[in-house]
Formats: sequence, structure tokens, C-alpha cells
Amino acid sequence: MAGKIRQSFRNGCFATANPAEREAGGVFMLPKFTLELSSEAIRLLFDLNGEPCVLGDVTPSSKHLASEMAALQLLATEISKPPIVTTTVVPREHVLYETVKLVFDQEVTAPKVIDYICKETQLDKDGICVDWVVDGSALHIAAIEKLTLLEAGDFAKQHGFIASVFTSYVPTDKFPRMPVFLDPKSPKKLRFTQGQEGFRQHQDGD
Repeated sequence: MAGKIRQSFRNGCFATANPAEREAGGVFMLPKFTLELSSEAIRLLFDLNGEPCVLGDVTPSSKHLASEMAALQLLATEISKPPIVTTTVVPREHVLYETVKLVFDQEVTAPKVIDYICKETQLDKDGICVDWVVDGSALHIAAIEKLTLLEAGDFAKQHGFIASVFTSYVPTDKFPRMPVFLDPKSPKKLRFTQGQEGFRQHQDGD
């Protein structure tokens, strides 16, 4: 899994950096730490010279969850100065994937993507974050409820981490890369370089 997340972001023209370097040169930079959340395990990874290194695992049902998470956070602070900013991986079952066939010269805009997803899911546009990729005549959409991101972010914060970016592992053929969503509480918007033209995100009702 760790190899997949590193390779997916590299292909998408993303990179890792400390928080101060995150927006250097107009390129959106990923945090050095990754916090994976699932019903089976909570895992903390650190990007060491481009290679993901597992720092530790915690069982969500553990009676000692708080102390074990505190130990992970303490280990992170021995590697990097606080705050410990993470890319947080949410369980794949929380992300909706759709692929739509585009007609010739059909323009893809944020309102059109959002309207489509809202009709399919009956969700309000202010309640979702959406990432999409246009690949030839196919429009690939990844959508997630903001509530899911807020809950994941609150869990991370409760245990001493800051979840600034969210993603998820993608089922086979559902999306060209791992989707990327921002913290719904953050006013920060993603900026793009030429190499990132294929990446788009709707957030906060834009």
C-alpha cells in the first residue's frame, strides 16, 4: 500500500515536503507523514528520501488506543518538529467513484460535475468534496462527504496530528490515480502547474 501511495502522487506531479515548503513554487506539496485509517489498523508512515517508512501500527479496537496513538505521535515528534502534518488515508468504502462518457467537445466544469454527483447521490453540493480527471472521452469522478473528512480530521487532531490532505486507495480501474481532497475547514485552495492540469477539486460550494 505504501508504495502505491508514493507512486500515485509522484505520477500526479505531487511531492512531499515539510509544512513550510508545502506551497513552494506554486506546486502543492504533500506532508512527510501519512496517517492511514481503516477498521483493521491505523498506520503512521514517514517519507524517508522518497521511500515510505512504516513507523508503527495501532489496532482501532485496542483498549489502549489513546496511549498507543500517543506513542506514535511522540515518535513522529522525534523525527520532525510539531505540528505533525499528515496526508490522511480514509477507508476506500467512503469514496464514491463514477465514470461518465463525454460527448465530442463537451466542456467539463465544476458546476456540471457537482450537479451530476448530487443527482446520483441525493447529496447537497455543500456537503461533498469532489476530485476528477478527464482521460480522453472519459470523465472520472471521485466524491466524498465532507462529514467523513471532518471526522477523520478530528480523530487525527485528537491524537496530536494535523490532517491537511486526504486521499484513499482506489479499487482497480475506478480512478486513474489516488484522489486528493483538502481539509473542509481550510480556506486554502489547491494551485496547479502545467503538470497538474488533470487534477481538479470542488470544495466549499465552489
